[in-house]
Amino acid sequence: MKKNLILVIFSLALALVLGEFVLRAIGVDRVKFREKPRTAWVNVPENVWVEHHPVLGWYSQKNKSANLTSASFSPIEVHTNSAGFRGIREYSPEKPKGMTRIAVLGDSFVFGFGVRDNENFPALLESQDKTREVLNLGVPGYGMDQIYLSYREIARKYHPDVVLIGIFPEDFWRSSRSFADSGHVKPYFTLSHAGKLVLHNVPVPPPYSLNTNQFPPLVEQNAIQKMLNQSVLFRLAKKPVLKLAKNMRLIDPNGSEEWLVGRAILSQLIHEIRADGSFPVLILMPPQDWAKTDRKTTLERSILRFSEREKVDLIDPHATFADAVDKEGLETYYIKGDWHWTPQGHALAARTIEDYFRRKGEMS
Repeated sequence: MKKNLILVIFSLALALVLGEFVLRAIGVDRVKFREKPRTAWVNVPENVWVEHHPVLGWYSQKNKSANLTSASFSPIEVHTNSAGFRGIREYSPEKPKGMTRIAVLGDSFVFGFGVRDNENFPALLESQDKTREVLNLGVPGYGMDQIYLSYREIARKYHPDVVLIGIFPEDFWRSSRSFADSGHVKPYFTLSHAGKLVLHNVPVPPPYSLNTNQFPPLVEQNAIQKMLNQSVLFRLAKKPVLKLAKNMRLIDPNGSEEWLVGRAILSQLIHEIRADGSFPVLILMPPQDWAKTDRKTTLERSILRFSEREKVDLIDPHATFADAVDKEGLETYYIKGDWHWTPQGHALAARTIEDYFRRKGEMS
């Protein structure tokens, strides 16, 4: 019995070694797992109103007026106030009595790329209630890491009652980079062995100063994990095993490193917002690909699962946008050739958020 067991183990080990050797010899490792080269620097229109920031990487210039020009839409005049928020309205650090203050964090969808100061959904939310202040902290190109740091560095100083965290799918991928394709260097987080967030690139070096390691390893690995990940067989077998675990709801549908790190960032952000006495709310901002179908992506399902686990409110306008696009066409709500929201898209998002506020008020 012992001899047979030893023989089976030896045979299995030999088969694995031979399999690994054959896969490497025919080049599976070089073809299937090769890294894509970084693209060349590109010019971005936001350069006319953003500047280098030592913690956030880049941030809107203060008291700035600029023209945003694009082949996809007519020139748009962009204004920022003395704090760098979108629009000209000023906000004191101390909240006025009788006012509800909402800080909105996010990227270009929150900022309102391609629409006027008064047409983005934070501005619409503010205009609909005179007892409401809505601070638009959206900055084009931000990832989840910079969204979190913008709360820590800026938003919390204004003591908001509610913090809306705008989530665009690409925000997680952006968090996997040490610098953007535009050449702007940025902060980024990794996860340690203990699952703790570790911040890198702060103080942030100036633009164009980094040229390598654009996509650094995000999840720290122990010696055994590093050894296994060198194996072609392990990496090929990993995918079906993870798929089985997802189907059994043992892990999140999205198992990418950017989701693992982004999830940890979101969790920390929610924790700090609550510790500051504010109320966090997640809002998904569906891209045009999502609006073409009711089907939920793995990332959307992971975010829904995350919100349940963290017991945090989530506004998901995906179905609302899909229904509107089906009735009135994609270009009614998304700028053709650019695919940010049109004024109608922002109005639809604002109505969805207002519906949430109304239901929340009725339940309280």
